[in-house]
Amino acid sequence: MREPTAQEKRQYERFKELLDISHQRYLAAGGDPSSTHSGRTGEDYLTDEERQEALNLGRQLFGVQIVGNEVTCQGRSWQLPNNSPLLS
Repeated sequence: MREPTAQEKRQYERFKELLDISHQRYLAAGGDPSSTHSGRTGEDYLTDEERQEALNLGRQLFGVQIVGNEVTCQGRSWQLPNNSPLLS
């Protein structure tokens, strides 16, 4: 396995930072400290901008590509349904 580049390390740190922000907001809203919150939109405690940034970073870091209505990741691909939120 190759060593991550400096840019990938920065992106990963920012990705973790966004997840930490989300978890802190969950706890501040009275969430259970021994569990995690849902990652679904509206239940992830991120702003729309933070959510989009996290999605983009995740796609870059973990090799997810969406072209048209097809997802490719780690050598596999599949079609998205027409109503998928990933298409927006």
